[in-house]
Amino acid sequence: MNISRLTSWQPLHALLCGVFSLVAGLFVGAVQTAFAAENVDAVQTAYAAEAPGANSSSLNGVFDAGWTTAYQSQDSITHMHQRLHALGMDEVVLQYAAVEATHLYYPSQLDFLQNTQYKNNQLFPKSIEAAKVAGTRVWLGLYYNGDNWYSPPTVAQLDTLSARNVRVLNELYELYGGESVVAGVYIPQEVARYYWDGLRSDATAESLVEHFLKPVTAAAKAKGWKVMAAPFYNQNLESPEKLQSFFENLFAAGFKPDVIAVQDGVGASDAGKHHAETSNVAQYERAVAGACSKYGVEFWVDMELFRTEDSHALADSARISAQLDSAYAAGAVKVVGYDLAVLGNAGLDSLERWNLKSSVKPPTLSIKSNSRVFNKMSRKMMKYYKLNGARIWLDRQ
Repeated sequence: MNISRLTSWQPLHALLCGVFSLVAGLFVGAVQTAFAAENVDAVQTAYAAEAPGANSSSLNGVFDAGWTTAYQSQDSITHMHQRLHALGMDEVVLQYAAVEATHLYYPSQLDFLQNTQYKNNQLFPKSIEAAKVAGTRVWLGLYYNGDNWYSPPTVAQLDTLSARNVRVLNELYELYGGESVVAGVYIPQEVARYYWDGLRSDATAESLVEHFLKPVTAAAKAKGWKVMAAPFYNQNLESPEKLQSFFENLFAAGFKPDVIAVQDGVGASDAGKHHAETSNVAQYERAVAGACSKYGVEFWVDMELFRTEDSHALADSARISAQLDSAYAAGAVKVVGYDLAVLGNAGLDSLERWNLKSSVKPPTLSIKSNSRVFNKMSRKMMKYYKLNGARIWLDRQ
């Protein structure tokens, strides 16, 4: 997750923050992301998935960073998964297998993980057992090292990071490769355009892909595991156009994850400046969705559940509802929340009472992106979504 939303749980580097004029207004369309992929030849299903929870207009899952669950019993974790399943939140992303020097969440024998400070090494096996009982699915986070990540790292440091992630991945596969509840792996190093787009001459999208993202992704896919990543952005440092171009560069360079779950940034802040606003967050989400559509990557949204002023507390229902609407209007297949420590049982109580459903339904059209028939048909479609009580126009051509 982006840095500011983790500082209450463990010390991490702070994000640089600049000034960017926020653009007011919101007009977004999930169908429009299809038009960004004019050169894609294959027939794609536009933001539809076969996995449980697809095409649902509520939260489909949650991240678990282990801050609280690592200390809980098997019964407690199983009960939590059962509650998540009852809410339709079947995708549980275990954010880390290991955090350099501080946390270890599975029983590893790797030499570089033996001096970890907190060895809560039963979270992974307990979560897998809970998923079997509850009917949830888990994504296994890999190895995280925040040292130099926001410098950013050199090529040599990327190579070391990649090698350690692959070693962790191999060990996880030996332990859990036969578990049907494991959906895939999650790359916990969070990518942001700012650090890989000219900040330093050797810090390029191509070097990031070639020396880290590509080898880790290839190692996972060679074992039959899907790959998810959750990049972040800061609207004070970005434009939607820059963001889309950056992701297209990553994909063109050879990074081919199965899922990109972009962090919506609502809730995060630096020096009093919000990373994202509900009024225009969908413009940025739609930019990432466009890049994903063009390269056949499934687009999810990683939705921040905590309050800006208190990262331990769940945001109010109105803000979360607005975030859901924006995510689905931008074309998200699924929306997963961050994180389980913010929710806890009290937060799950709130979600049960609120029964939040987005007014925007995830599109399920099967399209050929360069099809003139589809383009003609789309002009006859409904021109707006009812978004938080307002009509948000999609087609202003």
